[in-house]
Amino acid sequence: MINANDKIKLEKFGMTHNQLQELRYHYVDRLVDNMSTKDLVQYVFDDMTQYVENQSDVEFLEDARNYWDDGFDDVVEEIKEFTDCDFKKPIEDRTPSNFNIGELD
Repeated sequence: MINANDKIKLEKFGMTHNQLQELRYHYVDRLVDNMSTKDLVQYVFDDMTQYVENQSDVEFLEDARNYWDDGFDDVVEEIKEFTDCDFKKPIEDRTPSNFNIGELD
């Protein structure tokens, strides 16, 4: 017996909920499998950038402290010095430092 949700999806899309979920899974699997390392690095970088930009300052700082652990204060001092220097590029004009990893393929 088909449930009401599956009936609606079947009429609208020609697939049940489970079939749509399988199609989603296989779409992502094929998409990722066909990406170059460089494309994967860029995707993760963009996704993580959006993630941290959407965090509250408190949440972000907690994650940063946990990541750098005892080195957090040193990193903050380096960032403060870098922020005030004249030679840095605007953030939107920079390339991630690990972006060339795809050249190893």
